[in-house]
Parts: sequence; C-alpha cells; structure tokens
Amino acid sequence: MSEFQLEMNRFSTKVSDFLRRITYRLARTDEQLTNVFKLRYDANLKEQTILPNSSEILSDRFDETTNGFNVGVFLDGKLAAALRLHLLCPSYPDSPLVHAYPDLVKPRVEAGFRIVDITRLAADFAIARSEPYLAYATVRLSMLMCEHFEADLILAAVRREHIPFYRREFFATQLERVDIHRVQICALTIDSMDMNALGVCS
Repeated sequence: MSEFQLEMNRFSTKVSDFLRRITYRLARTDEQLTNVFKLRYDANLKEQTILPNSSEILSDRFDETTNGFNVGVFLDGKLAAALRLHLLCPSYPDSPLVHAYPDLVKPRVEAGFRIVDITRLAADFAIARSEPYLAYATVRLSMLMCEHFEADLILAAVRREHIPFYRREFFATQLERVDIHRVQICALTIDSMDMNALGVCS
C-alpha cells in the first residue's frame, strides 16, 4: 500500500470517528430555524461580514423557497454548525447562486443539470477552533444531498481564503474568479471523489 493510500486510510478513520459524534437535523420549526439563523448571525458578525442588527438573526428570502433546506449540524448534541442547501433543476430553477451568478449557473440548469447549491455555511467559533473536522462534516451534507437526489454537480461561492480547503478536501475546481466580496465559484465535481473514502457512505 502506498504512503498516499495509508494517509487516506488514516484520514478516513479520523473522519469516521468524528462523524459518530455528529447528528444532522433538518430545521423545520420556527424555533429550529431561529437557532440556525442566530448561529449564522453570530458567525458572520465574528467574521465582520455583516453589521449588527437588533434581531440578532441572519436570514433572507432563500430560506423560504420550496427547494431549500436548512440543516443544523449537532456535535455531541449541541448545535455546532449549519448549512443551507438548494436543489436546482429545470423544475426548481431558483437559488442564491442563480441569483448572484446567472451567467455561470443558469445555462447549466437549463441544460438539465441537477445541481446542489450550498450557501450560508456557519459554525460556532469556539467549537470550530477546537474541532478541525467540523467544516468537513458540514460540507459533507452537500455530498449526501447530491447522492440522495442524484445530482450532477455541487456549487459553492467560496471566499478566496477558503479555496485551498475545498481544493484539498473535496477536489473542487474553479469555475470563475469573482473579486467582489472576495468570492469565487467552486465546483465540487462528484466524479472525481472517492465517496467511500470521504465517509459519505458511512
């Protein structure tokens, strides 16, 4: 067995051990959604990407679309992170990335692609600092959704400083550099992933 394979096996074992502590819960009730929105607000305020507001929540119209899902990531029973996912297809052609980058996304939807659009990734600051696999466990949700809906592609608008993580851990490829808000579109191409090694089937 090569050194690369050994390293992948060690990585997979560590991820599998961490995932045993993780529970994913779809936010459906007002209380569940509010908790997600508050976590989202706190994370973005900490990153100084938003200004304070009196409600101390961060939400937008895409939280109410029928093809959108807000999911909480619970570590040892505590809400540690959250992610919003949208399923894009000709029947459901609207999502945050379609709105923000129509030239990149709409042609793929109109061509019949089924796309998972991931936005609003947020994590509890203290937990994220102490748990290095939390970001992986959170983005893993998009792969689970992709498998469930047999999607062709996962798209994420990624801040420039986070791009190495997506390239290293998910083999993401860049579709286009966008300088506004330090964001660019990355595609997580499913055909380049070893889904079992990444822990998706565990």
